[in-house]
Amino acid sequence: MNTDRLVKEILKKIPKEELERRIEKKIKESGGLISREAAISIIASELNIDINDYVDEEEFNFSIMDISEGQSNVEVTGKIVDISDIREFRKRDGSLGKVRNITIADNTGAIRLTLWNDKVELVEDLEVGDVVRIENAYVRKWKDRIELSSGINFTIEKLEKYREENYPEIKEIYSVRELMPDMRVRVKGKVITVYEKKEFKRKDGTSGKVKAFILRDDTGIVRCTLWDDLSEVELNTDDVVEVKGYVRKGLRGLDIQVDSIEILKKGETIESPIVDTSQLPNYIGEIISIRGRILRIFPTRTVKFDDRERKVQDVILMDKYGKVRVSFWGGNIQKLKNVKEGDTVLIKHCKVKSYLTPEGEEFITLSAQSYSEVVKDDTVEVPDFPEKLIKIGDIKYLDEKFKRDVTTVGRVIDIQDIREFKREDGSTGKVRNIVIEDETGKIRVVLWDENATIDIKEGDIVKIINGYIRENRGVMELNVGRYGKVIVNPENVVVDIKRKFIGDLEIGDSAEIRGTVVGYIKQDLILYLCPHCNRRTTLNEEGRYICDKCGEVEPREVPVGALILDDGTGNILCRLYGSVVEKVLNTSREELKNMEVVVFERILGEEYVFSGTVNNRSEFIVRGVLSFNIDKEIELLKKIKDSMM
Repeated sequence: MNTDRLVKEILKKIPKEELERRIEKKIKESGGLISREAAISIIASELNIDINDYVDEEEFNFSIMDISEGQSNVEVTGKIVDISDIREFRKRDGSLGKVRNITIADNTGAIRLTLWNDKVELVEDLEVGDVVRIENAYVRKWKDRIELSSGINFTIEKLEKYREENYPEIKEIYSVRELMPDMRVRVKGKVITVYEKKEFKRKDGTSGKVKAFILRDDTGIVRCTLWDDLSEVELNTDDVVEVKGYVRKGLRGLDIQVDSIEILKKGETIESPIVDTSQLPNYIGEIISIRGRILRIFPTRTVKFDDRERKVQDVILMDKYGKVRVSFWGGNIQKLKNVKEGDTVLIKHCKVKSYLTPEGEEFITLSAQSYSEVVKDDTVEVPDFPEKLIKIGDIKYLDEKFKRDVTTVGRVIDIQDIREFKREDGSTGKVRNIVIEDETGKIRVVLWDENATIDIKEGDIVKIINGYIRENRGVMELNVGRYGKVIVNPENVVVDIKRKFIGDLEIGDSAEIRGTVVGYIKQDLILYLCPHCNRRTTLNEEGRYICDKCGEVEPREVPVGALILDDGTGNILCRLYGSVVEKVLNTSREELKNMEVVVFERILGEEYVFSGTVNNRSEFIVRGVLSFNIDKEIELLKKIKDSMM
């Protein structure tokens, strides 16, 4: 190509300073792979200058990057970067055929050319480094990549005259930055990550083995893959190696399919400081080792990214200063196969990571590396901390950091149906709400996915482990997600809600009572409360709800009721709110909005079991309502009678 004439034409359109700036930018964007002359050609094309007028006769203007599937009669010029030996194969008619591959490259890319039968002889006098003209080739797709193939009228000719800057330099050793797909190369660098060897079954039923590692030099990193016998080579982080192989384009970038590997220098043994959980904030981004007891091993789960899916398994590790989550991704999951909950271990070589919670608080986790080890260690001294059960009434007083890890016990007083929903990634999730209570209060529990399908019945005692608190429209909820656990009716666990006669109730009592509805108080059936301060709102003439403190609001609609319950020893005014009203009347909130308070007439004379607390006005504030079961009532009455004797 006559570059001088091309430059003169470009300068008719842009100033010389602008041309120099663009040339420097093009070379920098390519990582230094293209020459000044190639950059000038690209700039000319962008300025709609027909560079065909400036091409020397010997070279085609058609670049390797322009080759696409389905083309025929392809004419292209390239430098030979690899030539294979001739291989024979048996054709379908029983005769012998021959095949040979060469790879050519220019500054835009590389491509493999397959020569068949008599065409293999056309490259007998050619060698790596020769620049050739190819005519009448056709493009085919083979194993998800396009390549050239020799047709009937195919020709290949060595060029004696060409511009060297249009083609890559043939090197003994390539840098990572210089790699292009379909090249056969030798690369030297340091091993920074080694993945575990995997075994697999081929389509023909035979077994295969594969192991991958990440290689780094001064210009970048590249994945290298070792197959079968090569996968047995012992590699460690920081080993210096030289690999020879074929470069292909994988899902995550370039990948060298290694033909041979030589370890030039063994890396030093990796050592990382052993720290405890209290020291982790001082090691963000660094590699450490940690000792402790495995409290929880969570099920393996799949995480979807934009371009792939990966499996991960988490554990919770505890030492005498606290707890931390350790994540094992992909092949690292195998490191957990010989440990169980309760084991004391040393986990070597974890990366310390941190992120901020929505409240702005730092949260620290650990991530196992490919060279991490999980070693059982009976010498680890971890105290047997008694499990800290939080009373339901105390949850609202927890500091924010403790609201991420709540363990509590309660009796189920309400259960809703399982609902399915669609996540943003298209997958289906499940969710179910239950309400639990103890003697201090009640709380709604949100069960997600697998936890939503656990068999739970009204009256069951449930233990929630590793739940987390969220607010939903101003209401505090206890969520049980992938790190949480639900145990139904755990052994030796009771919820101490005492059954009392109404006549024995005192102010401040938290108890369970049973009685007959003998009356109700006439009042509004729905309260419209401010979602911010929980005060009553008023409806103005324009149909808007106004809070005296917060102004115009969209109110919370809360069903309310006031029933008089009598058990023969006395009677008491019982105040009911929200879902308790819906359950007693067996009527939804939407339906109640269109009803009057006389709807309570339907339950006069009915018997109920209420749990709740006596306030300072001697009213019973109902937390929950349980279904009436005559057999349980007889058993309870016997226990009450025995306790009084």
